[in-house]
Amino acid sequence: MNFSIITSKIFILFILILNLNIFAQKKEFDIAGNWEMTDFWSNKSATVFTNDGYISITINGEKIDGKNFIIRGGPHDSEKGEMKYVINANKSPIQIDVIALKDNIEKGRILGIIIPVNHTKILMLLSFNGKRPKTMNDENFEQTLTLYKRE
Repeated sequence: MNFSIITSKIFILFILILNLNIFAQKKEFDIAGNWEMTDFWSNKSATVFTNDGYISITINGEKIDGKNFIIRGGPHDSEKGEMKYVINANKSPIQIDVIALKDNIEKGRILGIIIPVNHTKILMLLSFNGKRPKTMNDENFEQTLTLYKRE
């Protein structure tokens, strides 16, 4: 065999391996599914992120159904609302917004960040002051939520 043919084949093989490696690293972040959320004090909540953008959560045995939850208190007491989420995986850390809606009108937004640990565990930090957290650190450690995928 000719040296240039061997070199060409090695070069093509190298490019194929490099492309496969790059493709494998660009897996899309997917939060959809059933999760168990745990806070700093080990309180647990069942949490569901649906493929169509709704979030449902169970807190102290009370389920808040993202598609059809009943508002408690305030001027809209006993009326129907919705809770949705939006993910921006192109940011680092990943950004999440939890959005409260009534009659398709946004009534509030909780800003947060997500740090994936592995395919079944993520860390999430939500802010209720209208400012998105930049990072998880010692100052906000107690507010960090740990989510474990149940499926």
